[in-house]
Amino acid sequence: MKRKTFLASLAAGLLLASHLAAPAFAQAAKWPNKPVRLIVAYPPGGATDTQARLVGQKLSERWGQPVIVENRPGGNTVIATDLVAKATPDGHTLLLTAMPFALNPFLLDKLPYDSAKDLAPVTVLATITNVLVAHPSLGVKNVPELIQKAKSAPGSISFASTGTATSTHLSGELFASMADVAITHVPYKGSAPAHQDLLGGRVPIMFDNGVLQHIKSGKVVPLGVTSAKRLPWLPEVPTVAEQGLAGYETEAWYGIFTTGGTPGAVVQQIASDVTWAVRSPDVTPKLEAIGASAGGGTPEEFRRYLARETERWGALIKKRGIRIE
Repeated sequence: MKRKTFLASLAAGLLLASHLAAPAFAQAAKWPNKPVRLIVAYPPGGATDTQARLVGQKLSERWGQPVIVENRPGGNTVIATDLVAKATPDGHTLLLTAMPFALNPFLLDKLPYDSAKDLAPVTVLATITNVLVAHPSLGVKNVPELIQKAKSAPGSISFASTGTATSTHLSGELFASMADVAITHVPYKGSAPAHQDLLGGRVPIMFDNGVLQHIKSGKVVPLGVTSAKRLPWLPEVPTVAEQGLAGYETEAWYGIFTTGGTPGAVVQQIASDVTWAVRSPDVTPKLEAIGASAGGGTPEEFRRYLARETERWGALIKKRGIRIE
C-alpha cells in the first residue's frame, strides 16, 4: 500500500510540475523575447539603410519587440559581419548586407569569421537593377557607340563605382570582359562622391541604381539597363543584352543573415516574417520608389542563390584579378 501510495503521489507531483513548467517553457521558446538588433553593413542614408528602416519598422509591429537598426560600415562589410558572426546564436542579432559578403573570401587574404559556418542565410531582402549611364560630354547614346569609342582609345574611358566588389563595380568588369574593351575602374567610398564626379564629367560612365533623378533631369544619358528585361520605370531604355551583349545580366542583392548555429525554426520564422514584410502592400511600393524589387523566400532558396552568385562572380574576380589591399 505504501508503495502504491508513493507512486500515486509521485505521478501526481510530476503531472503538477509539468503543468507548472509548460508556461515557463513556452515563454522561453517564444521568439523574439527581447529587442532584435539589425546590423547594417553600410552607412546611414543609402539604399541599404533605407531598406533596413522600412522593414525594421514593419517587423517591429509584427514581433511586438523593437527592431533596432545599427549601422556598422567598413571593411567591405567585414566589420558588421564579424559582429553578427560572434553574437549569441538565438536570432536576436540580424545582419543586412549585400554582394561583397559572398565575395570577400576571393578578395581578402583573411577573414575573422567563417562565412559558411558562422553566418546563417535567412532570405533575400531586395534586388536592384543598375543602369549604365554616361555624361553627355562623352558623346555616346547607346551601348554599341560606347563599345566603339572604348575600342578606339583603349583605357581612355573610366567608370565610377561605389566601391570594390560592389554591383556597380562588377557590372563594369563584366561589361569590359564581355565587350572585350579596356575601361578603367575608379572606386569611391559610397554613391555621393561617385555621383559628384559623374555629374561633373570627371568620370564619364557609371553602372548604378541611384541615378533615376539624374536621368530625368538630363544630366546623364541612359545607355542600357543591366537586367534581363527592361525596367517598368524606364521602358524606353533597352537592356545591355539586347544591344549586342547577349547574356549580360547583373543585379545588386541585399540579404538578411543571422548568427550560425541559430535554431532552424527561428531562422525559418525570420525568413517567413521578412518575406511578409517586404511583400506587404505598404512596403513594396516604398521599395520600388528607390528602384528596388521586393525579395523574400526561404533560407534554402537564399542558400542556392548565394551559391550561384558566389560561383559566377568569384570566377570573374579571379579572371579580372580583382583584389582589396
